[in-house]
Amino acid sequence: MAQPLRKVLEDPDVVRGLQENPGTYRFKNGAFLEVSAVHWPPHIVVEEAVGGGGELTVGGPMADLLTTLADSLNFTYKIVQPGDRAWGAKLPNGTWSGMVGQVSRQEVDIALGPFGISEARFKVVDYTRAFYYDDRSILAIKGLPEVDPWGFMYPFTPLVWAALVAALLVACLAVVVLGSRPKTWTHLSWASQLLLLHVRIVLHQDLSMKTSSGRERLVVGGWMVVAMMLMWSYRGTLISLLAVRHVPQPLQSIRDVVDDSTVTVITIPDTILTDIISKIKSGDLKDLNDLKYVGRVLYQLAKDNPQSMNTLVRHQRHVIIGPTLSSDLLIANLFAKTGKCDFYKARQTFFTTHHCMIGQKGNPIVPAMSHRVHWCYWQLVFFSPSPPSALNSFSPTTFLCNFHQKCLVSERS
Repeated sequence: MAQPLRKVLEDPDVVRGLQENPGTYRFKNGAFLEVSAVHWPPHIVVEEAVGGGGELTVGGPMADLLTTLADSLNFTYKIVQPGDRAWGAKLPNGTWSGMVGQVSRQEVDIALGPFGISEARFKVVDYTRAFYYDDRSILAIKGLPEVDPWGFMYPFTPLVWAALVAALLVACLAVVVLGSRPKTWTHLSWASQLLLLHVRIVLHQDLSMKTSSGRERLVVGGWMVVAMMLMWSYRGTLISLLAVRHVPQPLQSIRDVVDDSTVTVITIPDTILTDIISKIKSGDLKDLNDLKYVGRVLYQLAKDNPQSMNTLVRHQRHVIIGPTLSSDLLIANLFAKTGKCDFYKARQTFFTTHHCMIGQKGNPIVPAMSHRVHWCYWQLVFFSPSPPSALNSFSPTTFLCNFHQKCLVSERS
């Protein structure tokens, strides 16, 4: 049976081999690692093994990545979980909770995460190379379909309406300046008649106008072309809006959530997001953090999000703030069960972070894992049948899993 990693690293030859050849070194007699993990789909799924006994198994891309590293470095492992099922935050007494705490106290060798990089964490653990990045988004329930009495204003933005009014006034002014006023009319009556004439053109009403010069005809004709094109576009868009009822999606940004006093935020405790925004002194993220002081933040584990989504978010004024990929999975899974798409993600995304695994401070196995993550990633960039543009925020982990055997074969050869 392989010895624990701590015991294996007491051999100076092993340490020297890891330091001098981090990309190719393998434990000759194997090694046994304790690996911390927390359930966080779709990245990692932690379950009890069949037969019980408290033994845990892991699945998903992070589990496949762990298998890749285990095959490459020749180690076996056991999965454990922190008691609070959290990533880890610094406590007032200076210690750390969650998986970060387990690694910093050397209770486990590595933790899967994936973890965002922060200065505070970097002081107590070592990070592998980043293999994934993601941002945060707001997940909320859609409103009921409704007919909006102000829907006729929606086809154009306020800027377009302002430009239309400005163009109308410019066209009228041009006719006043270039045209000839009838002798029986005053300047005010002449200008008002021209304004009404141009408005009637916009409304596609019949009209009659005597022009005495080609310049007048040119200005009025140009306005007619502009007005017709604009109103044809408006009419087509308006018909589309009236044919489909409006579905309210009012929460599109952090500011919308903060300003709506009826909304409660659901988020995962002791993450890099909660840690960083607690230190911000101003702005929307500070206001988001301050919601916890007025009882508008509900902390819960990631495994509870599916149930909360179908209860608190659906029937009460709650939103879930978490990684965009996790929000996509929540929406997709519920759609697969119900056949309805009742939820939406806000347009604003924020707080993009790179993600890594972590290990004990100064442990030489961390650079060895980093080298393999980096090497396999670039192998996939240059030799994968998918183009590099396909390596999006989730693809690096997925490709590492799908091609780990190829990487190992190439590495050993």
